[in-house]
Amino acid sequence: MHAWRTKLIPFALIVLAALAVNRLRPPLNAAFLGTKNQDDVYTLPPPGQLNAMSLGYRSALADMIFAHVLVSSGIHFQEKRGFEFVGKYIEAVNSLDPKFELPYRMADGLLTLQAKPVTVEAYRQARRILERGMAEFPYRQGIWTSAGMFLAYLGPTGNIEGDELADWKLAGGRALARSCELVGSQDTPPQQCIMAAGLLTKAGEATAARQFIERMLAVNDDPEVRKYMSALLEQKVGADERDRLHERRERFKRAWNTDLPFVSRGAVLAIGPRWDTAACAGVGVCATSWRAWAAAIDQQQGRTSTFSDALGASQ
Repeated sequence: MHAWRTKLIPFALIVLAALAVNRLRPPLNAAFLGTKNQDDVYTLPPPGQLNAMSLGYRSALADMIFAHVLVSSGIHFQEKRGFEFVGKYIEAVNSLDPKFELPYRMADGLLTLQAKPVTVEAYRQARRILERGMAEFPYRQGIWTSAGMFLAYLGPTGNIEGDELADWKLAGGRALARSCELVGSQDTPPQQCIMAAGLLTKAGEATAARQFIERMLAVNDDPEVRKYMSALLEQKVGADERDRLHERRERFKRAWNTDLPFVSRGAVLAIGPRWDTAACAGVGVCATSWRAWAAAIDQQQGRTSTFSDALGASQ
């Protein structure tokens, strides 16, 4: 009997504890769910001190902070709260590791696509980060495309008005134009290049639009891209200019096929035209680059060669 009573007391205590938990849990759970964070606190030091605090492990610290940004963004979105300091966190990551590409590509979405509407300053901050990314990665097509799309289309929806709106669209057109020049023939969407040319034209940059189209024809071998670009170029120049550019293209093709027909367009543009040693010694016209080659042709025709014409020579 004594042994049975000894076992009964712990068992009774366990039952009472379970009943107490079952009784007290619902109100405590309701109070916990009703408690929400209202404000965020930014706890990182300024970039200069943060770099020193990393003790040389700047890339590792940048990875850790950006992982925190991604997790916190999801939590804020789930709780339907704005992530107030996401821009500062991304700028801290940029300062720690300027060659960390992913934060640049995700900055516009993290800053502007939040659970609550953001201010116009968030859009401007996203633009500054994207421009920093384009400066750090001048040959990374993905960053230029993301920046161009944001500047030209998504950014202006954030209450950007007046002269600032025109500046955003022009910057977007230039970024898209640059992204078109960086991709290979297998990855280039023609619509993107058409959008870039259209944005430059609407912004009053007709000369820049034409030069961009000529550069695309010069460096891209994709038949579909060349078809679209040729059609756009014919819309922007008159019949005489169109014929002159066509004649220039034919001259370039003949020079290419005569000298190095087995190499690609990009290779022959890098190598340059065939030149005569005697001519370069002072006997005749020395053209060791396509720019000089175009200038020599224009001199023969009594014209003044421009850089745009030199690019047009290789179409």
